[in-house]
Amino acid sequence: MRNLVGNPARVVCADGGAQKALATGYSPDLVVGDLDSLDASDRLPEGVEIVRVPNQDNTDFEKTLDVMLSRGMDHFLVTAFSGGRIDQTLANIQIAYEYAARCTIVLADDHFVLFPVTGTFKSEFPIGTIVSIISMTDVSVVSVTGLAYGLNESVLPKGGHAVSNRSISKLISINVHSGGILLMVNDA
Repeated sequence: MRNLVGNPARVVCADGGAQKALATGYSPDLVVGDLDSLDASDRLPEGVEIVRVPNQDNTDFEKTLDVMLSRGMDHFLVTAFSGGRIDQTLANIQIAYEYAARCTIVLADDHFVLFPVTGTFKSEFPIGTIVSIISMTDVSVVSVTGLAYGLNESVLPKGGHAVSNRSISKLISINVHSGGILLMVNDA
């Protein structure tokens, strides 16, 4: 993960994510959320900006994205998005997809990099990379080149209908004609 993140320009944490950042050697610049996961024993470095958003109608991830968007930031690499819980993982993937219309957002963990995609996506990956495409809407129409099992205006219903494909060229090109997908790339 450190190879992917490197030295970010800014480290922004959703509430308890500040502890995870510190544990992995990153010092938060900004912490956003209802702050129910931080307590007095959590020692943040001096100068960390804290934005408390007490609203319980959305998640700390949404609160963080809203604050960042309001400050003109619109490119995000999100790590530690699961909290080690499947409910948090699924919710945050869905939230990332919903926000992708307003910003560039990429989710990354130790095994996968996830890209919410509407419209066109092009990127290079090593040949042999495992790639899964999951429709995030009831039906998505998708064309793909660069994968072993290409798609040409293929209709993908919600669910795992384009899982475990493999790249056969460095360049993968995706055109989502309608709907939206989650592109999951293994070992990117």
